[in-house]
Amino acid sequence: MKANENTLMEQKTFFIRAEFCTGCGLCQLACSMVKEKQPNPARARITVKRLVMDGLMIPYICLNCKKPACIEACHRKAISKDPRTGWVTIDKEKCNNCKLCVAACPFSAIVVTPDDEVLLCDVCGGSPKCVEMCPTGALRFASRSEGIAGSTDTAAVNVFKSQD
Repeated sequence: MKANENTLMEQKTFFIRAEFCTGCGLCQLACSMVKEKQPNPARARITVKRLVMDGLMIPYICLNCKKPACIEACHRKAISKDPRTGWVTIDKEKCNNCKLCVAACPFSAIVVTPDDEVLLCDVCGGSPKCVEMCPTGALRFASRSEGIAGSTDTAAVNVFKSQD
């Protein structure tokens, strides 16, 4: 059954299992190959950073928040959220790369390239290549209600809870 304008689709988002990430960078390579047609992790819509205190490698990617702070921060109305899919996107025609959205994002998911261009994951139209390429299962793209650590309201918090 195809969703139309009046039908609410099941909304999916990314779930991160930081304890499985090895920092291999295949997600960044896959993204840059799809989006830029060349292997250039600096232009990928996903970044992988080491959490210094624990040594964990953490992929940072847009989690398509229910109430995205980046939308509120954008004075040019260049960022929007599709009400059907729940995906957050940047309209490059409206964006002036001011980076207010970068400061507003609580998940550090908005990428700034070396040439100061602001980039945001567009989930590859619903079939994210970074997820397909991840060899360890650190990335998952699933329904908001069926996530790895629970709903997206609690998943980010649960990742950092002690494993006692």
